Amino acid sequence: MKLNTRIERKIKKYDPAGGLAQTARTILALSGVNHAPVKPHLQRVALLVEALAEKRGKDAKAAFFGGLLHDVGKILLPYQLFDGHNIDSDEYAEVKKHSIAGFEAFRELHLFTSLCAGCHHAMYANGYGLEMIDFPKEWGLHTVRKVLDISAMISVCDFIDAFKHRDTDIKDGSNKDAPDLRTMLVKKYPDDMQIIDVALRVCMDKVFWEEVAA
Repeated sequence: MKLNTRIERKIKKYDPAGGLAQTARTILALSGVNHAPVKPHLQRVALLVEALAEKRGKDAKAAFFGGLLHDVGKILLPYQLFDGHNIDSDEYAEVKKHSIAGFEAFRELHLFTSLCAGCHHAMYANGYGLEMIDFPKEWGLHTVRKVLDISAMISVCDFIDAFKHRDTDIKDGSNKDAPDLRTMLVKKYPDDMQIIDVALRVCMDKVFWEEVAA
């Protein structure tokens, strides 16, 4: 099954309220115009974090849409930053703006999902993005914890997908001295061992990767 078809079937299956389905379709369409590598990355991360959430007994629907829109801010940046060349430090500083840009882009439409976009790079030491002060003051701890948990899952899945599919250097958290992916993840996310272990179990499933292959 083609990746686009699989994603569309997931969107129809979940049928989210508040126009989120149409927002997701629009973002995917826009990302495919000038930011070609971003679109399949969004789709693969969405499927990976959904599977991870299911295995952890978490909200797979929220995880799927959080993954599908986690890098929405990238389409607001110059496409040359994502054309396949190894970016320099100045360009990387520009790329890092995508996290907050994604949050700002649709916070008024889909607050929960936009918070995941803004938080997924803030889930490790020396990360970037939103801070706790950016959460709605009226939100209860349970909802805040849910955003943070899904953001942590997205962050791990984001790194895994970059490791597996990106030809350029991974600027954020890559360690060339680490012998394998798991070691890199443990160094970057020392407090998220359960997420790492379950995510890597999903990644070992050949059927899963065959299903998400474009």
